[in-house]
Amino acid sequence: MLTTRDLLVGARVSVRTGPNTQQGPIHSDEQCRFRFEHLPAGRLALMVSARGFVDRTISVETLPDETTTIDVPLKLARKKGGKIRVEGLEVTIADEAVFLIEATGEQLTLDQYRDYTRQRIIRAAPNRELLREIWVDSNRRRAFLEELRRASVHPEVLAEALAQPEADGFDLLCHLAFGNPIRTRGERATAFRNREQAFIAAHKEEARRVILELLEKYRVGGVDQLEPEVFGISPFREWGGATKISRWFGGLARLGRSLYEIRRRIYTGEASA
Repeated sequence: MLTTRDLLVGARVSVRTGPNTQQGPIHSDEQCRFRFEHLPAGRLALMVSARGFVDRTISVETLPDETTTIDVPLKLARKKGGKIRVEGLEVTIADEAVFLIEATGEQLTLDQYRDYTRQRIIRAAPNRELLREIWVDSNRRRAFLEELRRASVHPEVLAEALAQPEADGFDLLCHLAFGNPIRTRGERATAFRNREQAFIAAHKEEARRVILELLEKYRVGGVDQLEPEVFGISPFREWGGATKISRWFGGLARLGRSLYEIRRRIYTGEASA
């Protein structure tokens, strides 16, 4: 896969503070860190670029008199004609992608691999509603994706081959299996924020801050960021991790139910009270 865990020195970082104003660009320092001071409170756009990586723009919520810490993962830019290898599958990206199913030796074009993927999806979820039920349930989603991987179906590889790196995984699979339009994670995050104001407002201030940060994690990394493991990374780690954060929601059980409810509401097109 085209990924790396290396930290980047000299990445260009800017913050858009208004329609026509911004701070930066500055460069990440020798410790691969960057810092902006005296930013206005509110939702700002953070822009990061580095040679050999895909540019990123993400939304950041700043609070009065508080320090906001954020990690910004970047994807390696893919070279034309490069190869992707994952378990059971090798993909050659050239003028036309070729997918090699290693278990059978089959070589499929992109169209053939899409049809192969469609058949594998509908075997487990013959309609969109059933796929949505699977997707919002953590255990069922993991089992479903593992079944796809055993069949050499990798949604993240298809997203890259289709030039849809920001596509939500659920919407990508619905597009392939049922012909639905592709929606990005950013579009779903924005729709949730606009549609679910009552749900967000029903929580205490600290819990609301967690929900909005979870939404940004989802925007960057997808539905897997809406699982309890996310509380071990920044900024949740600095906020006290799952133990302290759960108190803001009324206990660990309620925190788990809230995570499920966020997933459910992200993947509904209907207003929820």
